[in-house]
Amino acid sequence: MASRVKEAAGTAERILLPRLNSIDGELKTINTRIDSSTNELRSEIKAVDTKVSEMDKRLSSRIDEMDKRLTTKIDEMDKRLAAKIDSISEKVDTVRDIERLKVKVAELEKRR
Repeated sequence: MASRVKEAAGTAERILLPRLNSIDGELKTINTRIDSSTNELRSEIKAVDTKVSEMDKRLSSRIDEMDKRLTTKIDEMDKRLAAKIDSISEKVDTVRDIERLKVKVAELEKRR
């Protein structure tokens, strides 16, 4: 009986061992493909990250440039507006002075 069990075990081993070795090889191949794909994916992610970083730097630079331009334009407009307001204020003062003079002239003419 023991010899039959040993014989059956040997037969099972001879039958299964090549299949197990084949499965082991297939698993190693799959693992290699997974590792290769993972490395490719990492490389692609790194390339995309690099491009995004470059675009971010360029965009930040452009935004800074536009901010400087707008700030300069706004400052120029503020100066022009202040100058125009001063000019209008002077004209209003001049008109007010003329009106006062008209009133005084009218009063002087009445006195005569």
